[in-house]
Amino acid sequence: MSRKVDLLTEELEQLHRGRGVHAPAVEAKLGPHLRELIFGDNEPDESEARSLIRASLVSAAEVLPADLAQVFRTGLGVDDTTPLLGDRLERLGRLMDRGARTMSRRLHESNRAVAQVLERRSRISDDRNPFATKGWYVDRLESHAEIDERPTFLGIRDIKFTHANVRYLCESFTVPQGPGLASGDEVTVEPTEGCDLVEVNRFSPSCWQLTLHLPRAFNALEKHRVGLKVTMPSRDFIRPYNIVIAVRRTRSFHASVTFGPDIDVDKVWRYDGVPPPTVDDGAPAGGLLEPTPGRTVRADWPIVRQGLAYGLGWS
Repeated sequence: MSRKVDLLTEELEQLHRGRGVHAPAVEAKLGPHLRELIFGDNEPDESEARSLIRASLVSAAEVLPADLAQVFRTGLGVDDTTPLLGDRLERLGRLMDRGARTMSRRLHESNRAVAQVLERRSRISDDRNPFATKGWYVDRLESHAEIDERPTFLGIRDIKFTHANVRYLCESFTVPQGPGLASGDEVTVEPTEGCDLVEVNRFSPSCWQLTLHLPRAFNALEKHRVGLKVTMPSRDFIRPYNIVIAVRRTRSFHASVTFGPDIDVDKVWRYDGVPPPTVDDGAPAGGLLEPTPGRTVRADWPIVRQGLAYGLGWS
């Protein structure tokens, strides 16, 4: 705990310098540990970032003694927007009848006290569910299905990291099971780009958990592309759709389906953000689409909302 408090204290002291929370591009000035605690997996613009930083840190300072809370707010630039930290502390020091060295020491004390509050709050809210790990989101997801004797699904993810030192990704894919279908042991998963190894765990009869080992540790604001290819044992093993139901933040989605020459297809349609049970109805729930001469259908969704189904279905 002490080490994390030390790091948070250092980042608070760095944040106070200059204009404090009113600094231009304040979201870029925030240290990695404060960014993780305040922003989570969000990537706010400058105005929203300033509001989140101010609200989070002022709330943490409310439990401090009144004099330390006032010093902290002054350092942050909440009540006094004077451009220089030294001028803000000097002005408050005159009101408190304290010299510059005393005010500097008081600011350090308040920073450490706020860091302790933030560290306690992070422990209380920690969630280690592997399917909802923090530190990254999907900027763009592509899913390319080839439906033939052994259907394949190629998933490509453009990842944006929001926390520092991310070395692994945890993802999942689901193949709803029906009576009399194969066990699923014949499903194969192989990396195509961006990861060194994939650990595959049969989490349930219908769900596989994937742990992707990245080539190096990534830091906040970096981007990386990861590709995985899943091969099914037979056509009978899959349902007639290629969809995503985002369990974590996903900004956009592209899906395609290419039908082999021996695959009979009557209709192909879109799922434009529908309740997940809709896809098992096997009936059109969106606009009908025409395959290209190469028997491929493609569609894009520039906005994806968590918990809803997007993709392509066919009959």
